[in-house]
Amino acid sequence: MTYIKRLYSLDSKTSSLFKKLENLPCNALSFSDDKWSILQVLYHVWLAEISSEKYIRTKIQYPETIIKTPVSSYIKAFLTKYFLLLGFTINAPKVTAEFPEKISLKELQNNWKNSRSSFSKLIEELNQKNLSEKAIFRHALMGRINLSLTLFFFELHFNHHLKQINKRINRSFT
Repeated sequence: MTYIKRLYSLDSKTSSLFKKLENLPCNALSFSDDKWSILQVLYHVWLAEISSEKYIRTKIQYPETIIKTPVSSYIKAFLTKYFLLLGFTINAPKVTAEFPEKISLKELQNNWKNSRSSFSKLIEELNQKNLSEKAIFRHALMGRINLSLTLFFFELHFNHHLKQINKRINRSFT
């Protein structure tokens, strides 16, 4: 599957989630006990994606500093996936764990559409510059990763938090 198709697939899952959440009352979306609210989880995932894009856009301004993706990054990606599947949690970087006082579902959905469109353009730029296979992003656990592994991270991260959101939804109706 091409990078663009992978992004569109993820975008489709995101759109489906927002459609599902539109029917929930605002208090269910913003309810927070000792864990993040549904809106905070969504904001966190979106923030992680836009922060990644900003990092990549900065990195590609200096192509001479971009290295080949180390084999160890693929191993770490595999381990990260199974680490999460086993139920372990990872503390979010501080920058992606700070939230505004009020989060609007509609505004967040619109921001996400815009950021995914921007990331789609970035994919085209990386392909044109022959940088998509290079280590354009530094992930905290996986190390220096290429575009394919960055999209893998987006997918893994979204799916991980989708489970949390679904648990929250189920709790609000029981």
